[in-house]
Amino acid sequence: MSEVLHTSLSGIKDILESLETDSLVIIVDLNVQNLYSKQLDLLNVKGKKVTLWKAPPGENAKNFEEYERCIEFVIEKGIHRKSHVVAIGGGATSDFAGFVASTVLRGVSWSVVPTTLLSMIDASIGGKVGINSQFGKNLVGQFHLPKRIIVADEFLKTLPEDEYQSGLGEMLKYCFLDQEIGNKLKETSNHKNLIDDCMAYKHKIVEEDLKENGKRKLLNLGHTFGHAIEKIYDLKHGIAVVWGIVLIMKMYGSEDLISKMKEFIALLGLKLDLPPWYNKTFQTAEIMNYLTKDKKAQSTNKVDLVVPDSKNEIVVKARTFDEINEDLAKNAEELRTFRLH
Repeated sequence: MSEVLHTSLSGIKDILESLETDSLVIIVDLNVQNLYSKQLDLLNVKGKKVTLWKAPPGENAKNFEEYERCIEFVIEKGIHRKSHVVAIGGGATSDFAGFVASTVLRGVSWSVVPTTLLSMIDASIGGKVGINSQFGKNLVGQFHLPKRIIVADEFLKTLPEDEYQSGLGEMLKYCFLDQEIGNKLKETSNHKNLIDDCMAYKHKIVEEDLKENGKRKLLNLGHTFGHAIEKIYDLKHGIAVVWGIVLIMKMYGSEDLISKMKEFIALLGLKLDLPPWYNKTFQTAEIMNYLTKDKKAQSTNKVDLVVPDSKNEIVVKARTFDEINEDLAKNAEELRTFRLH
């Protein structure tokens, strides 16, 4: 499993200098590079030849064209089998850089420095790497665990509010999956106290089920609908996941779970507008179009959906696309007017 190292901004270079390689390929989010170029000075890592690739911010990096440009660049610069790739940025950057690391020269080792709340608690952990297809998110990818995850909380000080809110959206998922995290949220208003708990929970799940054949599927709570919502309404990932959880709880949950969801959202400080479909035609057909191409599909007519059971416990249930389409259509009018407050 990946080693988690907590450090300061200044300590990141010390860790990079200690790596057992003479060659680093650093793939950094362009916005992060612009903000931290002086503190990190990535081109000057003692004892290392550094190849630096500045990736477009966020999801703009996760496409075939950017992947091809980056691969050809690092090959031209002389990457070798013992080179080490370092991703510095949010979840999209680590998805992209990890995919580069997993494929160049049939795979080289890599590490990740997460710079957003979402990437610290979720995207940097577990080795899911990849790029997007025109038909949906992360449809081209692999499992390729990073050697280490280097966490510096100082990055959160410059994180834009919408990115921080996106991270809180992902944190909402953990509050449902782990009772201790949910209870701890009720006791503290300091989100940093929850970061390590979310990381530890995901590490434990990944250790048990790396290739997502069983328990790891639970981490997709809100994501099956969330990925569709993210594309249709152009939302931040974590916010789309929140609305994905809203759909799940409204269609398959109880009133108790809906009340708990509203409580968690308030305690996290999630600043949510009305649902993106509020008082509009609910986009059942568009959502189903994305669902049928979701990477969690188990057959041509079935997908794994993370839902609450009759005991309000979160479980994985296979449902046919026809069943989900019927569920959405049946609830469309109520969903169209649903408000969190």
